[in-house]
Amino acid sequence: MNWKWIPILAVIFCNTLLAEDEERKLEAIFLGRFASFIEWPVKTKPKFQITLIDENPFGTILDELYKDKKIHNKPIEIKVVTKIEDIGQCDILFVVLDTAKARRAAIEYAQKNSILTISESKGFAESGGIIQLNFVNQKTQIKINHDAAVKSNIKIDAPLLNVATVLKGGKQ
Repeated sequence: MNWKWIPILAVIFCNTLLAEDEERKLEAIFLGRFASFIEWPVKTKPKFQITLIDENPFGTILDELYKDKKIHNKPIEIKVVTKIEDIGQCDILFVVLDTAKARRAAIEYAQKNSILTISESKGFAESGGIIQLNFVNQKTQIKINHDAAVKSNIKIDAPLLNVATVLKGGKQ
């Protein structure tokens, strides 16, 4: 083994982890920022709820970021569920599910309940999710499925639509 490569590989590995961690923090910030450009049907819940389905890729980032903060003048509650029937009446559903079939079921539930769906899964917006958020070469890419938002009875303000790739009819 050529030992001179170990420090170089260690730097590359650490830089990759730092970039991924920074992207995850930025993604957590985007969840709240997106909400400021969204209009939901009137909900009388006392808290603004962000729910993650399947797992929590953010660790403690969301809890730390949104502690003592408000979205739409409501304190923020973060919830992680593993089953669709446990989603309830949240405002944002961050979909982490592995299979297209499971994501589709979560999207259908969210559409019926006027929930903003967000995911980083490839093809999420094309399959009926509202916002797909990805980082490519450390640049943010936002896709919005406008028809899915309308079907969910959610209105998206123009400034957010202007910075995103907007799909209508499932196409750009």
